[in-house]
Amino acid sequence: MDLLKLFSPDYLFASVPGAEFHYNWVVYGFFLLLFVGSFLVRRALANRPHARVEEEFFGGVPFRMREFAVIGLFFTFFRDQNVPYLGMRIFLVLIGLAILAYAIWVFRSYKTHFAHRLAMQGNKKVEDKYLPKAKKRR
Repeated sequence: MDLLKLFSPDYLFASVPGAEFHYNWVVYGFFLLLFVGSFLVRRALANRPHARVEEEFFGGVPFRMREFAVIGLFFTFFRDQNVPYLGMRIFLVLIGLAILAYAIWVFRSYKTHFAHRLAMQGNKKVEDKYLPKAKKRR
Protein backbone atom coordinates (compact mmCIF):
# COMPACT_ATOMS: atom_id res chain seq x y z
CA MET A 1 0.00 0.00 0.00
CA ASP A 2 1.26 3.43 -0.91
CA LEU A 3 0.86 5.69 2.14
CA LEU A 4 1.25 8.81 0.01
CA LYS A 5 -2.20 8.09 -1.42
CA LEU A 6 -3.70 9.06 1.95
CA PHE A 7 -2.86 12.68 1.12
CA SER A 8 -4.67 12.57 -2.21
CA PRO A 9 -8.26 13.92 -2.07
CA ASP A 10 -9.25 11.85 -5.12
CA TYR A 11 -8.26 8.69 -3.26
CA LEU A 12 -9.88 9.61 0.07
CA PHE A 13 -13.12 11.08 -1.26
CA ALA A 14 -13.93 8.56 -3.98
CA SER A 15 -17.68 8.03 -3.53
CA VAL A 16 -17.49 4.35 -4.54
CA PRO A 17 -13.95 3.19 -3.71
CA GLY A 18 -14.51 -0.40 -4.78
CA ALA A 19 -14.92 -3.62 -2.86
CA GLU A 20 -11.39 -4.86 -3.55
CA PHE A 21 -10.33 -3.91 -0.05
CA HIS A 22 -7.42 -6.27 0.70
CA TYR A 23 -7.04 -5.36 4.36
CA ASN A 24 -10.69 -5.58 5.40
CA TRP A 25 -10.11 -8.53 7.76
CA VAL A 26 -7.25 -6.68 9.42
CA VAL A 27 -9.47 -3.65 9.97
CA TYR A 28 -12.38 -5.80 11.16
CA GLY A 29 -10.00 -7.52 13.56
CA PHE A 30 -8.67 -4.21 14.85
CA PHE A 31 -12.13 -2.86 15.61
CA LEU A 32 -13.24 -6.14 17.19
CA LEU A 33 -10.14 -6.15 19.38
CA LEU A 34 -10.87 -2.54 20.30
CA PHE A 35 -14.40 -3.52 21.33
CA VAL A 36 -13.32 -6.55 23.37
CA GLY A 37 -10.38 -4.63 24.80
CA SER A 38 -12.72 -2.00 26.19
CA PHE A 39 -14.11 -4.53 28.68
CA LEU A 40 -10.60 -5.52 29.71
CA VAL A 41 -9.61 -1.87 30.09
CA ARG A 42 -12.66 -1.22 32.29
CA ARG A 43 -11.68 -4.10 34.56
CA ALA A 44 -8.03 -3.02 34.65
CA LEU A 45 -8.95 0.58 35.51
CA ALA A 46 -11.15 -0.56 38.39
CA ASN A 47 -8.26 -2.48 39.96
CA ARG A 48 -5.72 0.34 39.96
CA PRO A 49 -4.50 1.76 43.30
CA HIS A 50 -5.91 5.26 42.74
CA ALA A 51 -8.99 4.17 40.83
CA ARG A 52 -11.30 6.80 42.37
CA VAL A 53 -9.02 9.69 41.39
CA GLU A 54 -8.21 8.23 37.97
CA GLU A 55 -11.88 7.69 37.17
CA GLU A 56 -12.16 11.38 36.35
CA PHE A 57 -9.50 10.95 33.65
CA PHE A 58 -10.07 7.39 32.44
CA GLY A 59 -13.76 6.90 33.27
CA GLY A 60 -14.96 7.47 29.72
CA VAL A 61 -12.21 5.55 27.95
CA PRO A 62 -13.97 2.14 27.80
CA PHE A 63 -17.16 3.73 26.49
CA ARG A 64 -15.24 5.71 23.86
CA MET A 65 -13.39 2.56 22.82
CA ARG A 66 -16.71 0.80 22.24
CA GLU A 67 -18.06 3.83 20.42
CA PHE A 68 -15.05 4.05 18.09
CA ALA A 69 -15.18 0.28 17.50
CA VAL A 70 -18.87 0.22 16.55
CA ILE A 71 -18.56 3.24 14.27
CA GLY A 72 -15.41 1.79 12.71
CA LEU A 73 -17.11 -1.56 12.13
CA PHE A 74 -20.04 0.17 10.43
CA PHE A 75 -17.78 2.18 8.11
CA THR A 76 -15.65 -0.89 7.37
CA PHE A 77 -18.80 -2.85 6.53
CA PHE A 78 -19.99 -0.03 4.25
CA ARG A 79 -16.56 0.01 2.60
CA ASP A 80 -16.66 -3.78 2.15
CA GLN A 81 -20.17 -3.68 0.67
CA ASN A 82 -19.25 -0.78 -1.64
CA VAL A 83 -22.01 1.54 -0.37
CA PRO A 84 -21.77 4.92 -2.13
CA TYR A 85 -20.56 7.83 0.03
CA LEU A 86 -20.67 5.82 3.29
CA GLY A 87 -17.84 3.61 2.10
CA MET A 88 -15.42 6.48 1.48
CA ARG A 89 -11.90 5.96 2.76
CA ILE A 90 -11.92 9.30 4.56
CA PHE A 91 -14.25 7.93 7.24
CA LEU A 92 -11.80 5.20 8.23
CA VAL A 93 -8.96 7.71 8.30
CA LEU A 94 -11.03 10.07 10.45
CA ILE A 95 -11.86 7.27 12.89
CA GLY A 96 -8.17 6.47 13.20
CA LEU A 97 -7.29 10.12 13.74
CA ALA A 98 -10.09 10.51 16.30
CA ILE A 99 -8.80 7.50 18.27
CA LEU A 100 -5.30 8.96 18.24
CA ALA A 101 -6.48 12.46 19.22
CA TYR A 102 -8.63 11.13 22.07
CA ALA A 103 -5.76 9.00 23.41
CA ILE A 104 -3.41 12.00 23.34
CA TRP A 105 -6.00 14.22 25.05
CA VAL A 106 -6.62 11.71 27.85
CA PHE A 107 -2.91 11.08 28.38
CA ARG A 108 -2.09 14.79 28.44
CA SER A 109 -4.93 15.56 30.83
CA TYR A 110 -3.80 12.74 33.10
CA LYS A 111 -0.16 13.87 33.11
CA THR A 112 -0.97 17.51 33.83
CA HIS A 113 -3.74 17.17 36.44
CA PHE A 114 -3.34 13.82 38.21
CA ALA A 115 -0.78 14.93 40.80
CA HIS A 116 -2.90 17.94 41.73
CA ARG A 117 -6.09 15.86 42.06
CA LEU A 118 -4.30 13.25 44.15
CA ALA A 119 -3.01 15.96 46.50
CA MET A 120 -6.48 17.49 46.71
CA GLN A 121 -7.95 14.13 47.67
CA GLY A 122 -5.35 13.72 50.43
CA ASN A 123 -6.09 17.19 51.78
CA LYS A 124 -9.84 16.68 51.63
CA LYS A 125 -9.72 13.70 53.98
CA VAL A 126 -7.92 15.73 56.65
CA GLU A 127 -10.18 18.77 56.28
CA ASP A 128 -13.44 16.82 56.26
CA LYS A 129 -12.63 15.25 59.59
CA TYR A 130 -12.77 18.62 61.37
CA LEU A 131 -15.80 20.14 59.65
CA PRO A 132 -18.95 20.51 61.77
CA LYS A 133 -21.45 17.71 61.46
CA ALA A 134 -25.09 18.31 60.61
CA LYS A 135 -27.55 17.93 63.47
CA LYS A 136 -29.71 14.87 63.34
CA ARG A 137 -33.44 15.32 63.83
CA ARG A 138 -35.35 12.85 65.94
